[in-house]
Amino acid sequence: MRSIALSAVFALGLAVGAGGQPIPENQPSAVEREMLEKSAEALGRKVAALRAAGAPDPLLADVEIYHKALVWILGDPEEFYRKIYAHDALLIGAAGLERAAALERGEHPWTEARGLVARAYRSRVDGSVQPYLVHTPEELDTSKPQRLDLIIHGRNSRLNEVSFLTQAERSVGVDAMPADRLQVQAFGRTNNAYRWSGETDVLEALEATKKHYLVDERRVALRGFSMGGAGGWGLGLHYPDLWAAVESGAGFTETLRYAEKTLPHPLPAWQRPAMHIYDAEDYSVNAYNTAMVGYGGEDDAQLQASVNIREALMADGAVFRPEELDWIAPGVPSLRAIFLVGPHTGHKFHPASKAKSEAFLAEAVQRGVDPSPDEVRFVTYTTAYSRCFWVTVDGLDKLYERAEVRASRADGRIEVSTTNVSRLFLGETGTARELRVDGEPVELPAQRGGVAYLAKRGGAWRFHATAAEARGEGLVKRPGLQGPIDDAFRDGFVVVGPSGGGWNEAVGRAIARRLETFGADYHKWLRADLPREARAESNHRVLFGDPSSNAEIAAALDKLPLEWTREQIRIGGKTFDAATHVPVLIYPDPRRPDRYLVLNSGHTFSEPEFRGTNALLYPRLGDWAVLRASDGVAVAAGYFDENWGR
Repeated sequence: MRSIALSAVFALGLAVGAGGQPIPENQPSAVEREMLEKSAEALGRKVAALRAAGAPDPLLADVEIYHKALVWILGDPEEFYRKIYAHDALLIGAAGLERAAALERGEHPWTEARGLVARAYRSRVDGSVQPYLVHTPEELDTSKPQRLDLIIHGRNSRLNEVSFLTQAERSVGVDAMPADRLQVQAFGRTNNAYRWSGETDVLEALEATKKHYLVDERRVALRGFSMGGAGGWGLGLHYPDLWAAVESGAGFTETLRYAEKTLPHPLPAWQRPAMHIYDAEDYSVNAYNTAMVGYGGEDDAQLQASVNIREALMADGAVFRPEELDWIAPGVPSLRAIFLVGPHTGHKFHPASKAKSEAFLAEAVQRGVDPSPDEVRFVTYTTAYSRCFWVTVDGLDKLYERAEVRASRADGRIEVSTTNVSRLFLGETGTARELRVDGEPVELPAQRGGVAYLAKRGGAWRFHATAAEARGEGLVKRPGLQGPIDDAFRDGFVVVGPSGGGWNEAVGRAIARRLETFGADYHKWLRADLPREARAESNHRVLFGDPSSNAEIAAALDKLPLEWTREQIRIGGKTFDAATHVPVLIYPDPRRPDRYLVLNSGHTFSEPEFRGTNALLYPRLGDWAVLRASDGVAVAAGYFDENWGR
């Protein structure tokens, strides 16, 4: 992220803060504000000078995050959530200047410091710096790889960069942190239940920690409570091969019942399928690939989250034995899961339940992840979540319907059964002599690499030498290229706005409002400014305008499943008046078909959903939609088929 002109950010911040009311008594005094502004200006100059001098970017990010913390809170008066935030911001300014001065001398003592330390990384999503906290116990032997607990926090409506970084400056909670392991706390871009770029934040924070600290990758535990519990279920079951163990307390694991009172009625038909992306209960059987603790207090409504997972497992055939309030899997080696209930307990961990969880996790983490198990069972509803150990689901017969793979190997033989899978990539098959998929033999060539690329055509599975060959000619939905619109914002993207006047004034105004709302929401709720300059050719392109106002839209139009003239819009087999409607879509970018092109849309939810329950952050429009220019309401929406409608 480039150094930001304070005047510009303050103006933007005041705009984006308008959705919440600043509390007057919490605002910094005139003297404090002047001190904060001077600190931010000075730190901004130092960051720019360090960048110009060629400071290594990982170290620069560790300094720049302090500058960002000041800029963001000064730009949004609402974010002085408590009176102490002004004082904390001054503390952050001083700490940032101290780091900058050290880096100017070629020093970076925080990278070797013990205790709780604030670090940062530069996100591939938008080029922003994002914080994370690392705790290194005083006596821990950091010369060899150590267990790592990755902590994802619960919802905190007062969370921002200042309050997050202040935890490290004040060593908040250090006395209660374990002395026998590393611990990292993810920021998650504040409060989004670790969805979209919030999900990517957890993975990037983990990646950054592994770069800077000796982590035993076989002994990483994911832990969260409340919103962190929801994130734990989601991340734990979507990426089950990353974790030696997962502890999820409370939270939510599905949308329809949990958010029933706040969902639109009736629910548009195109919204229900995409709920399968983040409804963790749909992925419950992925618990077979890791060790999992589910927890809820007996008197906590969010106990339902773990009940949902347990009941889904039991409906699938798993057996759990009740022990008082708890549920224990009776010694089944392939399913290491316990579901704990805190007696007479509300929205917190009961001490006895916590002790049981700690003992279970200790055993599981000590055992560690087997990076290449002989049996894999994996369920997904989207190729956004496609891999589990040596099994990759590269294509589905039908997106957002349950797809399952059961794979085992022994004595040179691999046996696989599939449901709703059209392409399957199997790793580590170089020594296999026999392969059967869905009961039928698949011929393996004598000379092959370690991956078998399999595709099902006409009901029969065939081996292919490459992924491209397995996918065949034309466009197909596949991992990282399956939609819906919101999927583009989990990875690197760049926004290109209109450069001139459009065909229709009302449509132009509607598009400008959508771009403005996207920028405001992204700044406020996802803690970054929209990237407007291409950082790499690998970015998704997000284009706003019409073929008259945006040359990049005009150049791509004949390669999109969209007809758009001054008079009419045609998509999804329907025609609309171009003077009163706005088309939005996601599609493989004609300029680089392994990346997305998004038209006239940011996230398909907005401020009311960000301020409400995190369960509302699900896609609203599918792969394409046509909106009324007057109010932005979708008059049609849907999904492209597995061949992107071609």
